[in-house]
This record gives sequence, C-alpha cells and structure tokens, in this order.
Amino acid sequence: MLKPIINAWQIPVKEIEKLLETDLQKGLSESEVANRLTLYGLNILGLHQEESLWKLLLQQFISPLVWILAIASGFAFAFQEWLEGFAILGVILINALIGFFMEWQAVRSMEALRNLAQSNANVIRDGNLIKEKSSHLTLGDLLFLEAGDVVPADCRIIAQSNLGVKEAALTGESTQVRKQLEVIEGTPILANRNNLLFNGTTISRGNAKAIVTATGKSTELGKISHLAQSAGKGITPLEKKLNVLSQKLLWLTLLLTLIILVIGVIQGRDIYLMIKTAVALGIAAIPEGLPIVATIALARGMLRLAKHNVVVKKLSAVETLGETEVIFTDKTGTLTENRLSVDTLIFEFGKADVFFQEDQLKFEKAEGQLLSESFAFEQLQKVSALCNNAAINGNGKNQQNVGDPLEIALLKFVNNGSIKTNELRKAHPRLKEIPFDSNTKMMGTLHENGKRPDYLVCIKGAVEVVLKESDFLLTKNGKTPLKDRQKWIEKSNQLASKGLRTLAFAYSEVNEPEDAFFHNLIFIGFIGFLDPPRQEVKKAIKTCRDAGIQVVMVTGDHPETAKNIAIKTGLVEAENASTVHGNQLRPLESLQESEIQKMIKTPIFARVSPAQKLDLVTIYQNKNYTVGMTGDGINDAPALKKADIGIAMGKRGTEAAKEVADLILEDDAFTSIVLAIKQGRGIFQNIRYFVVYLLSCNLSEILVVTVAAISNLATPLLPLQILFLNMVTDVFPALALGMNKEADNVMQQPPRNSREPIINQAMWKSIVIYAVGITLAVIGVLYYSIFHLETTPTVANNLTFYTLILAQLWHVFNLPNIHQSFFKNEITQNIHIWMALLTCLVITVLAYQIPVVNDVLNLTFIEWKTLYIVFPFSLFPVLFVQFFKRIRIIV
Repeated sequence: MLKPIINAWQIPVKEIEKLLETDLQKGLSESEVANRLTLYGLNILGLHQEESLWKLLLQQFISPLVWILAIASGFAFAFQEWLEGFAILGVILINALIGFFMEWQAVRSMEALRNLAQSNANVIRDGNLIKEKSSHLTLGDLLFLEAGDVVPADCRIIAQSNLGVKEAALTGESTQVRKQLEVIEGTPILANRNNLLFNGTTISRGNAKAIVTATGKSTELGKISHLAQSAGKGITPLEKKLNVLSQKLLWLTLLLTLIILVIGVIQGRDIYLMIKTAVALGIAAIPEGLPIVATIALARGMLRLAKHNVVVKKLSAVETLGETEVIFTDKTGTLTENRLSVDTLIFEFGKADVFFQEDQLKFEKAEGQLLSESFAFEQLQKVSALCNNAAINGNGKNQQNVGDPLEIALLKFVNNGSIKTNELRKAHPRLKEIPFDSNTKMMGTLHENGKRPDYLVCIKGAVEVVLKESDFLLTKNGKTPLKDRQKWIEKSNQLASKGLRTLAFAYSEVNEPEDAFFHNLIFIGFIGFLDPPRQEVKKAIKTCRDAGIQVVMVTGDHPETAKNIAIKTGLVEAENASTVHGNQLRPLESLQESEIQKMIKTPIFARVSPAQKLDLVTIYQNKNYTVGMTGDGINDAPALKKADIGIAMGKRGTEAAKEVADLILEDDAFTSIVLAIKQGRGIFQNIRYFVVYLLSCNLSEILVVTVAAISNLATPLLPLQILFLNMVTDVFPALALGMNKEADNVMQQPPRNSREPIINQAMWKSIVIYAVGITLAVIGVLYYSIFHLETTPTVANNLTFYTLILAQLWHVFNLPNIHQSFFKNEITQNIHIWMALLTCLVITVLAYQIPVVNDVLNLTFIEWKTLYIVFPFSLFPVLFVQFFKRIRIIV
C-alpha cells in the first residue's frame, strides 16, 4: 500500500518514481487513478467540518428566549395549569424544529456553494495533458504547473523552467522563492525545502513538472488545517447589521413590554396573565431568526446564480453587487467571444487572409509568392507550434483543448496545414523556456535544431516588443537587417483598427545555448487573430448605464483593437472616444487632481500592466466608488483582491486569480457580470422585504396589545396566541419572500449606497405606517365585536386573533413599491408566497379543528354571520397602505 512520502526532499526523483509506482513521462493511467482514489480518498483538506445533525438540533435550545419560555412553562406547572405548561413546551419544541430545519437548509446550501468553487489542475495521465478537479488528484499524479496556478497538493519537482513560487500562504514569506531539482540533505525547515512544491502556494513565474507526494490532510497545509477548523466562524457584514438591528429591537421591545406590564398592573388586571403576555410579546417581537433567514436567502440566491455560470465564493459579495458603481472589464473573452482564430498573416513579401474549409487551411486575397510553399510560412508554423504550451487531445466530440485560447488557435492553424504539431515537437525537443510575462510581453523557447546551428530559438509576443528585440527581417531572399520598424507597427495598427488581435513571431539559430534568447532575432512577421464581440454585450452595457453603472475597458491589448471592440459593443459611441495608453499613466503618487478627473472620465485603457490596474482601482476607490474588477492572470490577483468585488474568469483564469476573487464567471462573459449584479440587487431587496415584513408584523402585535391596554379593552391576544402567530405568520412568509425573483425595474435604479443601513429612514416610516394599518384593523374588529356585536370577551379575542393572522398574511402584498403594478410584481408572481399563505391558512384551520390545540389557544365556536367580519377588517391594512403609497407618503 502506498504512503505519502514525508521526506521527499531527500530522495532522488527516480526513486520517488518507483516508490509511487508512476511514470515520469506518461503519468498514471485513469484506471490506476480510480483505484487510488478509492483507497486513499479525495484530495481535500476538510477545512469545513460538516455540522452534526444532533448538534444543530441541540443548538436550537441554547438561547435566552428558549430559557424564558422554559421558565414560563415552569410557572404554569407550579400553578397547576398543566395544559398551558405542556403547550409552552410544545412551542419550544416546534420553534426548535423550525430553527433546526432553517439552519440545516443553510448548511446544505453553503456546502453546495463550496463544491461549486472547486479548483482545477493540469495533470498528465496516459501521456496526455488534461484538466482535472484538484480534489481528484492522487499520489503519483504527474502535474504541469505554470504561472498563476495554485499548487493543489504537495509535490516533488522533476523539471522546471525559470520557476518562482510564492509561499506566503504556508510560510508567511512574501518574497518569491526560487526552486531547484537537486536532492537536499538533512532536515531543513519548511521554507528551505526548495525542491518541493506545497499545497496552497502559488506559481508566480515559469512552469514545472512535479509528482504528487502527499494529498489532502497529509500535506503540510493539511497538517495545520485543524487550526482553521477550531477558528471561530466569521459572519458577513450583512449578518453583523442584522445582529445590530436585532439588539436595538431587543431593548425597544423590552421597554414596550414593560410599559404594557405596568399599565396592566395599574388597571388591576391579573398580574400573572400580564407577565405571561409581556413575556410572549417580547419573544414574538424579537426577530431572532433574521440572520439565519438572511443566510438562506443569500445562499439560495447564490445557487441560482451558479446555474447561470456565476460562482459566488463569499456570501458578503451579494451586498457589494448591489453597490457596484464601476466595472473594470477586460476585452478578450469578456466583451468578445474568446473564440480566437487565425485570420491574417503578414510577412515582408506578402499577406494573406486565412480561413478553414473542411479542416483544410485555405488562403484568400494572398499577395506575393504562394505562402503555403514559402520558407517564412514554414517558420511561422514552426514557431507557432514550438513556442506554445497548449495541447489538443483527442478528435471530434472527444477533443479536449488544454491551455490558452490564443495558443490553441495557433495549434489549430498549424494542424490544419501540411505539417502537424506533434511532428514538429518530436523533431525539435524543448530544452528551455522563458515563460510569457506581462511585463516583458514575450515568451521564448529553446529547442534542438536537428542540424547546424545546433539550437533553435522561438519567440512570440507583442508586435512592438518583438520588433524592438529583433535585429533581422526574414525576406524571400533570406535575412536582412531590420530597419523600418515603424512600417510594421503601422501594419499592426491597421489590423488592430479592424478589431484584430496581433501577435509577432521571431526566431534565431545558435550554436551555443548560452547565446540564446533575444539575441540576433530574425523577425518573421505577425498574425492577426479574429475574436468577434459577443452579440449580447451591447444590450448588457446599455443595461449597466440604465442602472447607473460605469463600464471601463482595461486591457493589455492594442489601443486600436480595444477602441474597435468598444465601438462595436456600444461601450463608446464615437471614433474619437478617449483612450489612454499604458505608457501615458504616471505612478499613482505623482498624479495631479486634473489627471485623476480625466482618468475617471476615460472609458478605455489599453496596453495596461497589472500594476496599473491596481492603481486604477485605488484611484476610483479614493473617490468613494464601489469598484468591480475582472481579471484572469496571476498578476491580476492584487487588483482583484483590492477591488470591492473581484471577478475572475472561469475558463481562461488562473487558479491564483480565482483564489482571491469574490466571483468566478464560468463562461467568462460580461453579461454574466450584469446578471450577477441584477440578481445581487434582487437578493438584497428580498432581504429588505422580509426584514420590513417581520418588523412591521411584530410591531403591530405590540401596538395592538398596548392600545388595548391603554384603552382598557378586553385582552386582544393571549400569550399562547402570540407565540402561535410568531410561529405561523413569521416563518413561512419570510422564507417565501427570500425566494422572490428580482423586480423588473431593479436595473433601472442607481446603485445602493454602501454606507446605507439595511433599514433606512424611509423604510422605518413605512414599517410604522404598515404596523399602524394592521393595528387599526385589529383594534377596529375588537371594538366592533365588543360594542356593536356585544360578543363575549372570548369571541372578541378570537375575532381579533383571526383578523391579525389574515392581516399579516395579506400584508406581503403591500411590500412592492409604488412604481410596480399591485397585481403583477415579483411577489404576486412568486409561487412560494402563495404556497406559504395557503400553508398558514391550513395550519390556522387545523388549530381551530383539533380539540387540544383549540383549548390551548382558547378558541371557541363562532357563527359565520359573526365570523365574516374578519375578512373586511383584515383587508383594511392593504387599502390603508395603498392609499399612503398613492399620495407618496411612503413608496
């Protein structure tokens, strides 16, 4: 049986290969992986311990409110009121079961969200490079890691190229660590085991091949994961606001219940009854379930977003979505389709437009000699295939593309010609690589040449950079000194102005590998790639404008390409739209106010470096904007982390970018950002709905009892009736409100102010008017039954009880604002609302029909000719509130 290798730094690679029964070239087979996963389990740390169902249930009884009810039950038994004592115990049990069910739902939803945010890794199996879930890695797997990847398990390095790793996640050391292949003697500290890669660290530069030596809890990170398990669970800003609100309401409720108690004593009422009423009212009025209901609404909303290709990693992000005022968006793959294809070839002696027909490379409008037979074309294909880390595995429906979309487009371009990628790579084995870097904007590889000179250097990168590094130009007569670089830049600009993305290619042949890279380069030409804009983006950008959100393109691409796409997508309207080049951006600390104001009004930033992206985020945040930032590379990670909401690309994004992001777009589409903001606003509106609903209903109960006490009327509500109301009308409608779809006009409103509380002044005014409307109806029916119908106190109490139940249920229809139709809105169209109302009505009918419950709630038989008055009185609050909305007192 295999075991994790605990001293892998001391053991030669060949011996590790034997110990783990793997292959350094082909990796493991899929069948062997399946066996090992069965034996050793998934590669997971287990940071999130699943809550025991028994523990969840027991937690429902650890609450001051439960203890108060238990004391009340004890008093009932002491006074030999057995039925009431058992009824209170029943209330405790039912409340506990409801709380247990809600928390269980929240735990399940959070677990589902964590599963959605799993990372992937590039692994070699059966000799093929494939993408696999990190949790499905096992001992002996052969990984290919490159800049931007988060290391998914502990590994021993077997090959590396210019490798740099950031290990702050494990060691706390923020500087980049250089790695080695050689065996290390002794037992060095973790930070000095430089031939190993550790789970959770980030590849910051270069690439490497490595064998997995430990997974899951056996990794160095796994060994300290118990610290994360024992750490206290953090709560979201929204939960903090709800807790603060609940605390304030607690003191307000205690004050009001004390007033009710004092008035009752002064009036000479039964002290024991008044104490029970005050306790019941206090318990019912405190919305202790708000945080958990909010968590369920957030988690369910995030799961709905996941169905639309948006994975939300942090629940707190939903607040920020509704506050977002500026979106910094990349161009490639976000505003465009990211279906790159080779469109145009440019050489010194010719040009051709390229297309594919029946999987064959074709040329259109070819100039100069027949390109497919030229040496320049041959060299271009060679460099395209060799200076490339992508792979295309399989054929037809089983084809899997692994790597950057641009590199995959190059491989398709090569494979559809007369020579294949695999043949080129076999003929010219790679010896060394300088990976692409966002600062140098180039990638270089060194290969065996198969002839004299012995070595072949292949270079690709930004046109202006490759031109600057090249000394010679490839012509039909061979190489000549490269002189007129501006001519080539103008040719590149012409393609860029048509929306094409350009990439330059160069090569050299050298006798000594030390002479390689960026010396005596021969410029071949460049390729124009077609990446059409997404058709739906134009409408999405208009939606953002209507919602008060500014969209800014921030790209590393050519300014003309950026402007072309901006015009086509409706981001800008005029050809002379303001565009700022990266070389025009001065360091943040040296900017003057006039420059900052100009930048804030600029819709396009091109040839921007990752450091400049970070500066742009800072500039906007300093001006109190709430900023969303998209990114895909490891160097984007600081800007993603700095932004109020970081948005990583799921398809082309690096694991490092996904690690720090708040949102991951599985389809990389800008429209998904807009959808996320729309649903985020809707979710937060739903939270406000059920907070307003609960507070107004609870306040109405307090007001009803208070007004009745002051007016010396019959007792409108008995203690157990109040607790019954709390269980029925609070729970089901509140949960249903959390399931609303977003309102039609939610994206026609400005972003919410980040400093605004959950309940603002306008909402408090609405809550009071809502509660007053319900109170007037309930006191009205109480007064009518006593003085007009001259009923008994019990019947008057029952009519009050039924009226309050129905008035609170109909109250959900008061929540949509005045700008929405009363009959057609997100609440009337929510099937869960109707199901909740029906459930509450059925429970109320059953309470009346079941003898034991009937006795507990002190319900008596009422003739229909008397009972009917409940319905018009219960509808009064709806009419009352709608009147105030129509005269714009509330919205």
